[in-house]
Amino acid sequence: MMRNATLLALLLATAAFPAQAQFSGLKGLTGKNDGKNDGKPANTTAAPDAAAQDALVQRFIGAQSKSLQAQSEFANALGLAEQVQLLEAERKALSGGAVNLDAMKKTVSISEAAQKAIDERQAAQPELNAKAKKHYADGLVSLLASTVEARKLVGEASTFTSGMQSLGAIQMATLGRKLMAGAWVAKESPGFAKGLYSSTRAALTFAQKNKVKAPSNADALLDGLK
Repeated sequence: MMRNATLLALLLATAAFPAQAQFSGLKGLTGKNDGKNDGKPANTTAAPDAAAQDALVQRFIGAQSKSLQAQSEFANALGLAEQVQLLEAERKALSGGAVNLDAMKKTVSISEAAQKAIDERQAAQPELNAKAKKHYADGLVSLLASTVEARKLVGEASTFTSGMQSLGAIQMATLGRKLMAGAWVAKESPGFAKGLYSSTRAALTFAQKNKVKAPSNADALLDGLK
């Protein structure tokens, strides 16, 4: 149990960094102030419980599922049949019920590998036919939806992290194993959101070059996420 508590503490420690590195419009994830106040008591966040963890994990799964759907559409448009198969299988697994920490790590690994393949194919500037353009346009819609969900995820991760940092050593030891999934999601969320933002910008650029119709509010929406 103490080993779990130590690992959890490390996850939380690495989660505490300025959100400006991800989205300049978001507050720092540690929930700490700069040491100054206006005479009012410092804000405190309640320690998260199983329900808070479930909500955070489900938010991540929702954003990741939309991202996988987008990547599947892009891979289809670009002729990456193997990636389509892997992505669809992973998306179905995510929506199939309870998802544990290992499953979430697996889906991130598959998604990252697929994105690398998509980026490489896009860099070659392939010509897209009408069917491929339709797949790519559908992928843009899903990717934008995922990016919006990811911003919500970052905010919820901030609250979860602040609550975990309020725990004492004994509480941490008691809750260690039970909250490992939530701690992992909280740690990964800012990087996950930043990656989606970057991928969405690149996808919109590729779409413009290849005359693929993008949602009319795409640029404005992304500008609002800065």
